[in-house]
Amino acid sequence: MTDKGAPVVNVFSIDEEKLRFRSIVAIEAVGNIDGRGEYEVDLSIPTFYGNNEDYNAALIKCDSFVAYGPDNPAGVGADAIWADANGSSKIAAIELQINSAPSSQTTLSCVNTAANALEKGFQENSGFRQILPGQVIATNNDATMGSVAAGNASNRAWLSISGRAENPIIAANPFGQTLRVRLVNPVSRLPVYIRSAAGAANDIGTYILQLEITMIPNKGV
Repeated sequence: MTDKGAPVVNVFSIDEEKLRFRSIVAIEAVGNIDGRGEYEVDLSIPTFYGNNEDYNAALIKCDSFVAYGPDNPAGVGADAIWADANGSSKIAAIELQINSAPSSQTTLSCVNTAANALEKGFQENSGFRQILPGQVIATNNDATMGSVAAGNASNRAWLSISGRAENPIIAANPFGQTLRVRLVNPVSRLPVYIRSAAGAANDIGTYILQLEITMIPNKGV
């Protein structure tokens, strides 16, 4: 018998916890790549579970995402904006796609033109995707670590505000593969990235995301 008010500790199965992984993907486009919203990265295999034919599927979600321009108030990056192939893009939410972790558990219906409005929108099915609503935050990362200068986008970051509230979905085992990560405008369906508002179309963004991945044993394992 336990005393009333005694602390209660939930102990998870160690075997179950061995199947849960946290993978961090960090991409700095400026000076390295010009992905413009589409990036490829190898996801290493942390333990044999990630490279085992008994685990072909996984529960996946993105629980953290942040994006920002270069920390260079005097130069490129001080006017960082989101953009797509059509130019600057006002973004309140990003659709994260991981094309090399296919899933049959996502759908999208989109109305973005008068023509497809008559058809009640168009649909896209399959593939891992997750909406990341976000907000612009002050990071106080200028040269003196002081207050943020008004209008200085190098001292701003775009932070996802929803990830930890999301539930994972079933997708293919992503470990040991080259992931194709896409940041997409949910309405225009175009990849979005951070560039200079002055007109240079190069990708100058840094994008950091954290994936929670739980391996699912094949039936009968």
